[in-house]
Amino acid sequence: MSKDDRLNKQIDQFYEQVPEVPDAHPMKDYLLKHENNQMAWYLLGKQYMARGETAKANYCFRQAGPVYEAFEEKANPLAGDAADGTGGAGRTRRRRRGVLLAAGGGLLLALGLLLAGDRAHAPTSAEAMAPPAKTQPGDATAAPQSPAGSDAPPQAAGKATPGGGGPQIALVAGASEPAGDGRRALGELLLHRETAAPSLLVETPVLGKWTDWQRSGRPLAQVRPAGKQAAAAVDWFAPGWCPCNTAQDGAPAAKQVRAWKPLQEGKLMLRSAVVHYKERTGKWPSSLSSLAGAYPNNAVAGTNEALEGWFKAIRDESGAASAPKQPDDAGWPSDGGPADGQGKPAGRLSPLTERTLEIRIDKTRHRLAVVAGDVLLRNYAIGIGAKDTPTPEGSFEITEKVRNPNGRADGAFGSRGMTLSDTLYAIHGTDEPDSIGKSESLGCIRMKREDLEELYDLAPLGTKVTIAQGGLPSELRAPAERFRLKPAQDETNPRKTYKWLN
Repeated sequence: MSKDDRLNKQIDQFYEQVPEVPDAHPMKDYLLKHENNQMAWYLLGKQYMARGETAKANYCFRQAGPVYEAFEEKANPLAGDAADGTGGAGRTRRRRRGVLLAAGGGLLLALGLLLAGDRAHAPTSAEAMAPPAKTQPGDATAAPQSPAGSDAPPQAAGKATPGGGGPQIALVAGASEPAGDGRRALGELLLHRETAAPSLLVETPVLGKWTDWQRSGRPLAQVRPAGKQAAAAVDWFAPGWCPCNTAQDGAPAAKQVRAWKPLQEGKLMLRSAVVHYKERTGKWPSSLSSLAGAYPNNAVAGTNEALEGWFKAIRDESGAASAPKQPDDAGWPSDGGPADGQGKPAGRLSPLTERTLEIRIDKTRHRLAVVAGDVLLRNYAIGIGAKDTPTPEGSFEITEKVRNPNGRADGAFGSRGMTLSDTLYAIHGTDEPDSIGKSESLGCIRMKREDLEELYDLAPLGTKVTIAQGGLPSELRAPAERFRLKPAQDETNPRKTYKWLN
């Protein structure tokens, strides 16, 4: 049977249901020309159900197949009469596979209608996952790429990369809960077309107003995108997020994310250093050695092969080599460096690629945090100024970084020091570790040695420091394996005696 014959048959079946009722739904004409659009069939069924036209609604729900079951979380009312002859058992197997289905350009069309406020209304659990998009019929599809009913584990679409990092990933999108940002993040992954590599959706818990980086990373789903093909698939790892209430084995993806996370911190540090270098000098750094020089040109505390690869990628993506742009235009190094680091942060993790690293200090809770936008990467305990010698509030920046101030690592200032805006205030170590968490200094910020040395490597010259009352959670956040760089230069300054307000 030709497509035209099949379409005419469906039109006849449609009007046989309730032929005497006039129809004026805006989506019906599109559906009668693109009969495989299961998402649009589902939405049209919701329209008829709202008008009390049960027969027509059930017909549409039957055409919607597993899309109805995914959003309604119950069996299709006519599952046993499915036109494809698979019956309820086939749909159950497809739901267990965790695949989101639609056809033609219908997913984008349906989501666009939902957000645009048209008459196609779905229930709360079927709110749009992505912003409205201008599309043409046949533009994109989500459909399974494995046989229906298969329970085999998902296979990544990306090619394996050198270095043992597993398959490439395009995006790693964070979401804190299934509704709202979960749908938006999943929609972003479904619509991503820059590469054919799969993307990951990961859980990003919140800590007050902050995205909790240290607790983030539990794999929720893998999305194999449409690209130029009219198909995309979602393999779910978390039963609580999957509309089918089952899950694939997420252990391989979890391992991949664990290797991926610390490498993103290196990218963030490097990109921040490049931006601040441009702010200080008016030009882009010509090489990584321009950033990792000897004191006082030690914008970053060391270098390695990964940083070399990422520096080149930042230069290439920002266009800095040929046409300098504003500092915020520095690119994110999607390529270069270890294969494990590939995969651009997205969703709730997108501030990592858009904002520079900053330091926030909360005098009320005695906390110092490393943040990028609203993503909180670290939260350390600190000591601050006493009541009669308070730590000043306001905005500062790191204008000097020195290793072993005054020639020793066990003195009053510890093993590292970072001057704030060329003042006598600094972030440094201490030989009085019991003062951490208290207000006993002459105004400087004291830190434990392991926290300070990690912060020194994370925060490049030019990092913004904001000191205020409140604003940070009390929960401490630091990884078991700290971020460290291998020193590449002499960062000591024996010519100066430091007299910070300890």
